[in-house]
Amino acid sequence: MEILQLRYFVAVADTRNFTEAAERLHISQPGLSYQIKRLENELGARLFDRTSRKVDLTIDGRTFLPLAQGVLLKADEALRVMDERLGVETGQVTFGVIPSAGAYVVPHILSSFRRTFPGIEVRLVEEGAHALEKRVLDGDVDFAIVTIAGSTDVLEVTPLTSEELLLAVPPHHPLADREMVSLAELSHESFILLGGSATLGSLVIDLCRRAGFEPKVAYQAGNLETIRSFVRHDLGIAVMPRLAMLWPPEDEVSAIPFAEPLFREINMIRAKGRYATVASRALMVHSRTAMLSMFADIERSPRRG
Repeated sequence: MEILQLRYFVAVADTRNFTEAAERLHISQPGLSYQIKRLENELGARLFDRTSRKVDLTIDGRTFLPLAQGVLLKADEALRVMDERLGVETGQVTFGVIPSAGAYVVPHILSSFRRTFPGIEVRLVEEGAHALEKRVLDGDVDFAIVTIAGSTDVLEVTPLTSEELLLAVPPHHPLADREMVSLAELSHESFILLGGSATLGSLVIDLCRRAGFEPKVAYQAGNLETIRSFVRHDLGIAVMPRLAMLWPPEDEVSAIPFAEPLFREINMIRAKGRYATVASRALMVHSRTAMLSMFADIERSPRRG
């Protein structure tokens, strides 16, 4: 369960309208509906009665609302404490991140963290999710940002956010002008995937199989920028995180949302039961806050296409 999901739930409960809540939160309505559905699935309870005219809280929803509001009050208090910097002046933190998030997420996190905590030295380790999990458990890395998290028996897993996945095609591709596309339509296309131990590549293959086809893999690349270049040169199509599709040049690749929105989960992991220094706790809280702010800004930004 994510703090962001609780904020979404409370907003819908306040407005009794998904469209108004989405506008208040500056997110897309499909993204909001997806997060509420995830929350309901995790709780094993329906929180809203939805009709064509209105949205009402169910009995379970009315029971859950004050609990969610209480958690949000505590979370806001924790952020206020962090704003006071916890007395952190110096220290050292080793921070891990998967390559498909590192180029886009880490500069945003570290630039603001360095301004707030100039005396803390941060070492960055960029590897695949499985390698980072081992480093976390071995104590080589204080914490890591990954997608697919490992066993919660040995790891403390903190959900951070869900990132939308988009279809990337060359500008002159027959699908380039579409407002949205279904994954099943891509059964005859050639895919460019992240190779090696990248979880994004495995996720794309799994999503295609769920859509009823085995993807034809034309190439595997080592990073998202290489994939974008391959797509730009009409060597195939790709399923890309939205973060990777935000930066110019604008006309090099067309980004198309899926009719049934696809997402990947982003999590923070650390070894369960291991002592976390004040410096590492400061960076963990700062990372989470910076990412929530970053993704809120992304939701407010216009889609590229």
